[in-house]
Amino acid sequence: MKKFLKNSLFIASTFVIVRIYLSYMWLSNAENKVIYDFSIGSMLESQVNSGSLPSWWAGFMRIFVLPNTNLFEALVTVGEFSVGIALLLGVFTRFSALMGALMNFSFLMTFQATLDLQMLIIHVFIILLAGNAGRIGLDPYIKNYLNKYTKYFTKPHKRKENFA
Repeated sequence: MKKFLKNSLFIASTFVIVRIYLSYMWLSNAENKVIYDFSIGSMLESQVNSGSLPSWWAGFMRIFVLPNTNLFEALVTVGEFSVGIALLLGVFTRFSALMGALMNFSFLMTFQATLDLQMLIIHVFIILLAGNAGRIGLDPYIKNYLNKYTKYFTKPHKRKENFA
């Protein structure tokens, strides 16, 4: 089964469709945040004070996120745009799916939205089962480039020992 998932062109093309869907979702969210002047401070404060969040998450939000809402507004917008572009182009596909899953997890924990749960499940599926999710994309070219130029650092070298 693992060999089939890794080598099948059908599975790779299926993951292209999944990547395009996720990319559309991320890019449209980022676009909305840029167009409609994304401000999350009051919404976060009401969620943290509502008592519906787990205590450890509410504490994290209260101590770390709420004092830095401007930073997190920018990070969320840039992160959504970056994950969307990376998934669309198939660049570092597993890593970008991991970053998307991390963002979806935080959105799910904060706002309990069902769309975030669906996207989180798809991201985890890509991370765990998709050895060739970036096969149709730029991942093979990046891998070949990195293999070509990092050979010196990855292969073992023989040391010359000088005995007097």
